[in-house]
Amino acid sequence: MKKFILIMAALMLILLISCSDNSDTDNNNQNPVNTVDSGGIMGEETPLDELYPYPEHDFGGAVINFLARQDDWADGSQDFEDIAVESETGEVLNDAVYRRTRLVEEKYNVNIAVSYVTDVNSVITRSIRAGDDEYQVIQEKLVFMSATLAAQNFLFDLNTLSSINLDAPWYNQNAIKDLSINNKVTVLGGDITVSDKSGVIMAVFNKKLAADYNTENLYDIVKEGKWTLDKLYELMVQTTADLNGDGQFTIQDDQFGFAAENYAGWMLSAASGNRLAALDTDGLPYITAVTEKSVNDYERIKRIMYEQPSRAAVDDVSNHERVFADGRYFLTIGMLSQFTALRGMEEDFGIIPMPKQDENQQVYISTISPWVSRFLAMPSTCGEPEMTGAVIDAMSRESSGTLMPAYYNNLLENKIARDEESVEMMKMIFNSVIYDIGSVFNWGGIWDQQHAFISGRNEDFAGFYERTEGRVQAELERTIETMLSFD
Repeated sequence: MKKFILIMAALMLILLISCSDNSDTDNNNQNPVNTVDSGGIMGEETPLDELYPYPEHDFGGAVINFLARQDDWADGSQDFEDIAVESETGEVLNDAVYRRTRLVEEKYNVNIAVSYVTDVNSVITRSIRAGDDEYQVIQEKLVFMSATLAAQNFLFDLNTLSSINLDAPWYNQNAIKDLSINNKVTVLGGDITVSDKSGVIMAVFNKKLAADYNTENLYDIVKEGKWTLDKLYELMVQTTADLNGDGQFTIQDDQFGFAAENYAGWMLSAASGNRLAALDTDGLPYITAVTEKSVNDYERIKRIMYEQPSRAAVDDVSNHERVFADGRYFLTIGMLSQFTALRGMEEDFGIIPMPKQDENQQVYISTISPWVSRFLAMPSTCGEPEMTGAVIDAMSRESSGTLMPAYYNNLLENKIARDEESVEMMKMIFNSVIYDIGSVFNWGGIWDQQHAFISGRNEDFAGFYERTEGRVQAELERTIETMLSFD
């Protein structure tokens, strides 16, 4: 029981610090995240309700309709019913959603309904063009929310609403900062939903192999700030083995120190503090893909990605997860949603953040897949935006004490996180997520170009990028021009 209390205390700490803001450093394209405690965010003695008074409303039984994506992609690992459910079932996460939603419905005399479709982007686009107010809130993949809907002025600027406390700790402040083109807040993540967390990228290692090879304790390495690209390379070489002794290395028969899809090159680059694009002080995007730092980092990354035979290149994700579960990969990186498939793995594994560029990097940095993480937004046709905003704010507030503890407890119960150290690591990971707006908008295929460069083992990224720079810049400028024209 004591151990359980300690775990839950750690989980609550995650909730309190996960919204801390990024702090820019120098011009090395790195954006580390402050690791302040709850007192640094809210004040040690000031009650939350004094900082953010809970307003009283009676909306007379009005219905707030949510439209959410459920597409059964990756065996449904990215689909959550985290808005409203019909009843309590005894399942932790389901019951927390039910209680949270009922609390808000009763407090504000409102009804919250949700409809699921496989493609929110298409459905809401037709609805908005027809001028319909059928749905007041949508939940969709970030890449569609920002690059498609916000870019067409189809999403409400939440900055203009008095009913939403955008600086409150129940909202994802890093996402607000990194994604608000022209300083317009069009998408929200935070405590209200768990779907935005599915795409968070992290590393997982096999504890048995760590013991078999007498590696250094990876949790200690992380805490000491020594978990770097070079350390990853060292460990992946150490833990690779030709199990059948035939002198060849195959996924079917042998053991690899590191396994990942080719997209892992982008993940490692982001964790090293590089971005494809960022926002200036006026909230306008600019390209940051080619810097001296990023070019130097690619050399370390390519060494990891193409070290033979230590890195297994895996394009079949299901096969990738099966081989890790069989205990033949020492370490892999990917999205949280992918690791839900490991809950039946017999051997223990640990969760750690992505490696830093080197020990000089101040903090660990994580990012998300915009093709997986799903955020909330309000369509521009919403007829009662202030009422809808008040409901979103109340749901977010109530989620801090209901949905979020249940979510992290659910991760533990389902053996996605199997020890207290992994809980601590997840706290670090969720507190360090940045949002690369270049990967979200992919202007001129800039994300694809970076991926192709790393996959093709080219030597000169600056020269490689130069061939498409004009197209990238032209598409970026069209986005800026279009979004500024909405003012």
